[in-house]
This record gives sequence, C-alpha cells and structure tokens, in this order.
Amino acid sequence: MFRNTFQSGFISILSAEGSHPLQLWDIHLDDDGEIRLIKDMANLDESNHISGPVIEMTCSDLSKNCIICPLKLDASPHRPSLGITLPILYLTMYMPERTKQQQQINHFSFEVSVLDDKQITRRLRCSTFQSTTSVQADICTFPLRLTQRPRRLKREQLLLPPLEQDNPHQQDEQEECEACWNRVCIPLSEYTYKAYGTKLLETRDIQIQGRHLYIDRVYFTETQLSEDELPREFRLFQ
Repeated sequence: MFRNTFQSGFISILSAEGSHPLQLWDIHLDDDGEIRLIKDMANLDESNHISGPVIEMTCSDLSKNCIICPLKLDASPHRPSLGITLPILYLTMYMPERTKQQQQINHFSFEVSVLDDKQITRRLRCSTFQSTTSVQADICTFPLRLTQRPRRLKREQLLLPPLEQDNPHQQDEQEECEACWNRVCIPLSEYTYKAYGTKLLETRDIQIQGRHLYIDRVYFTETQLSEDELPREFRLFQ
C-alpha cells in the first residue's frame, strides 16, 4: 500500500478527525459488537476525556471483534501489505477499567505483522491480559501495562475534614488510580531484533481488539518522540 511511497516523518493510518477514519480498515464484529464515531468525547465525561472525535469499540468477546489494516480487497485471496518501513508505531487510546455492557474487567490487545530481512513474517502481539513474554518462531507475545492517573476526589470527599488517625504518608502510598489516555509506543525495529535477531523491513498489517476501547489515532514515525515534538494535529491535548 505504502511500499512505493516516499516515507519520512509520519504516516497516519487512522485518525478520528478524518472524514472516513476507518477507510483503510476491515471491521469484524459479532452480534453484540459495535464500532462508532463519537464526534465529541468531552460530552461523555468532562473529567476524563478529551475534546474532539474518537472511535469507540465495544463487545463482550474479545477474540471475535477486531479491526484490521490494511483493507482486504474482495478480488484477492490475500491481504495486501502496508509496506510501511518507519520503525516506530504509536497508538493513542483510552481503555476504561470496566466494559460498557456487562461491567467485566476490560482488556485490550493489538498485533503487528512485520517482514524481516530473512523474508519471514513475524507477529508481535501485546495485550493487557498477558503476564509474561513468550517468543516462538512466528510470534512474540508480551504484556502491556497502561499508564493510570491518580483518581480525582469527589466534591463531598473534599468537604470532609480528615480524621485524626489518618496518616497522610499512608494515604499517598494507597492513592487510588483510574484509567486515562495513553500514547502506546511500540519500537518495531528494536523488538524484532531483540526477539529474532533480524532486521525489520516493513510492517505488513495491524489488528486491534478491545472489549471497550476509544481510539484517537494510529501512526508511524521515524524516531520516538515526546508529545511536545509531535505536530499539533497529532497531539492528544492541543
């Protein structure tokens, strides 16, 4: 798809800001799965969400609901390759602690297929339910730990005076956290070399699964960048 395109800087394959954000993606949903565009997430929960559009995925069965890029053409038995050579993958996403439908513990995973210099397709899969790293001939799986932020106190809690027996140092250690927006970074070239001792040639496809998940953008870069180094339209909080 991008193999014959000059590649430098940034390549975005999903942006909720676009007029057709999933035009490059196949959508696979079972009976209770749903994917929709929310035009302004700030209307849902002003304390925890960004302003602007996002993609929302919901389902009960993680294994049967996913989006895959690139789009498979009906005339071809095989999925085409993205052909992206940029080595760093970013996913800007938010995963609530529990699912929307059945209040289950929420989980998320995504898988990237890459081609290495031995002309072998390897799969790199990370997930929130994986606890250890495993390397096999064709797939490397590893855990993903999402960043959380300190939970904000409710108004009635702020108005209550502290108890005499309260230990402020103990409170800091036991401070509750909540889910927040994450900019997940996967250094594809580095992980391919560490797992297989080979050189990354290109990314072939990406698969994303989530029981309840919000996605803002998926993109590739030449190097790892901080939020401040990104173009304004790529930043989570503009």
